[in-house]
Amino acid sequence: IFIDDIIIFSDITDKYTKYLETIFSLFEKRNISIILAKSYIIYPSIELLSFYVDRFGLTNIEHYIATFRNLAFLNNLKALEQYISTLGFLRYLILYYV
Repeated sequence: IFIDDIIIFSDITDKYTKYLETIFSLFEKRNISIILAKSYIIYPSIELLSFYVDRFGLTNIEHYIATFRNLAFLNNLKALEQYISTLGFLRYLILYYV
């Protein structure tokens, strides 16, 4: 059996732990193994299947990019500084960003 993706999300640690225990127990009963090198466990955020998953929920990455593309032209230094610092967060999405 090959399982491509399982996303387990909870904003409450106890529930998250219980969900993991349930999944691991099910895998053990069915003799399903996990490749740890390909696993993401207890990540605060992750990019998965063109989505960004974090504590705020599931968002399409294109939605984030479109937000920045649609910003109005910056007309003062403070606004430019804020824009540049925000782009730093998304630098992995911007080709040739230094």
